[in-house]
Amino acid sequence: MIKMLRFLLPVMVYAMITPFTICCEDKKPEDDPTPKEPQEEAISLDPLIAKEIIQDDAGVTAGDGMYSILLPDGRSIFLMGDSYTGKVTAGARSTSDHMFRNTYQVYDKGKVSAITSPGDHSAAVPVDYPDERRWYWPGHGFVSGNTLYIFQLLMYQGAAGAWGFRYQETHVLEYSLPGITLIRDYKVPYNGTSEAVYGAAALNDGDWIYVYAQYEVANSWVSQVLCARAKLAELGTKWEYYTGKGWSSDSKDAVPLEGLSSIMVSSQFNVFKLRGKYVLLTQHKMLGDGRIFTAVSDTPYGPWTNLKQIFKVPELSSSKWFTYNAMAHPQFERDGKILVSFCVNTEDFSEQFTNVESYRPRFFWYPVDKILK
Repeated sequence: MIKMLRFLLPVMVYAMITPFTICCEDKKPEDDPTPKEPQEEAISLDPLIAKEIIQDDAGVTAGDGMYSILLPDGRSIFLMGDSYTGKVTAGARSTSDHMFRNTYQVYDKGKVSAITSPGDHSAAVPVDYPDERRWYWPGHGFVSGNTLYIFQLLMYQGAAGAWGFRYQETHVLEYSLPGITLIRDYKVPYNGTSEAVYGAAALNDGDWIYVYAQYEVANSWVSQVLCARAKLAELGTKWEYYTGKGWSSDSKDAVPLEGLSSIMVSSQFNVFKLRGKYVLLTQHKMLGDGRIFTAVSDTPYGPWTNLKQIFKVPELSSSKWFTYNAMAHPQFERDGKILVSFCVNTEDFSEQFTNVESYRPRFFWYPVDKILK
């Protein structure tokens, strides 16, 4: 059984946020070896794009997760974790609004719509658990042809209390496009340690699908990244794992990707292609840290270089609020800048109803050339 307490934020009592955020109470910030690089220019949050993507009266109106995938017809789908769809009035929502374990938010030129299942069911519901006694929290995904592939983490309540949830395994859900209709649901072939959670990031790159895991190094400031790959036709049957020198069919041979050892990679992160280079974007995993980093590589599996801090989350409106799991959305670009988000949450679960800003992502734009140079 995975030792989940090392992956949890120690501040929320009731709200079930995206899994595998790490508790670092026993570490001192001055001991953190992460490079401290000053920002070259002030970057401001963009409240206008935030109101376009998360609206008050349409689609998903609050939540976390925030993976996004560009669809072939120009729409974007956001893969949300725990989230709400109820209407927001004067910054508040009804306490009767249902929290879904996962939703899909479809964005189309400023218009949004939420995808859930009938009734109070989430967008993705495990086949063997239609009552969601076990449930999905989203990983990332990709598109190939007219099929959308989404990695979902199968979770269950393995112990009493709000922090008793456990990770079981990762599944792939295939959807036909453009209708986003579920075709099939299957487990990935990885059978190694549950300390490595594959599906945290994914990349469709030519002949290969690359699948990344966030992997925590025990008793350290480091949570690392592992990489697997598969042919599309073998995504559910046959993976190879990066060994630092080549590829192996044995997951035990996987080694952390080079160049990321000085930071704590977050539970959710991005790997994406930008101007012919590969970029990894992550938020520092320590609660309250708020630094967001990028690294660059010539291959999807490293070595990663030019590791730099691109943003520091500004002071929030409440000391009870915290941030986590920054995500890039490179399909959104303007004036040579790409869109980046980070999640906001609150220690006080009731505040998600009285002030929706306590559980909505924030967005900013960052210059492409400053990531790549």
